[in-house]
Amino acid sequence: MLFTKKYTYVLAFLMSFFLSACVSNIESANNNFMKEKLSSVSVTAPTEHLELLFFQQFNQITQNNASNSNFELQYSLNISNTQALAFTGNSSNLKNTSLTIDFVLIDKQTKKIVHKGTITSQATSGAVSGIYAQEQSAKFAQERLALVLAERVYQDLYLYFLETIDS
Repeated sequence: MLFTKKYTYVLAFLMSFFLSACVSNIESANNNFMKEKLSSVSVTAPTEHLELLFFQQFNQITQNNASNSNFELQYSLNISNTQALAFTGNSSNLKNTSLTIDFVLIDKQTKKIVHKGTITSQATSGAVSGIYAQEQSAKFAQERLALVLAERVYQDLYLYFLETIDS
């Protein structure tokens, strides 16, 4: 009786170890499929500085293979600055910077839009007294937001392709 209890626990451990290895293998296969799909997305050429930052960050994340692109990502970036708070004693202004990206994913073979979306990201900047420093702070906030939006678009497309695996 003691002999069977001892081997029951060992057998249960080995079965759980085997099943976890199978699940890991399935996740690895999905991850490879997603990397392949996302690397086949080409991004439209940038025309301004923030678009260039977005373009470079997105291509770096996806490890884009431009020669094998099946999809084209078209996008537009929109900047909005609003004053959040002003201190009159030391002439310091806080600005809310909002960067919005509108994007569409087009299948190159069918020329149809397969996915579209809008993502907005915000940052506060300008907690310094000099006007030049405030402008630079707002510029750096916009640049950081462009990099963040590249990651968020990547995540959105990742979820889109993950959802279309089953269909």
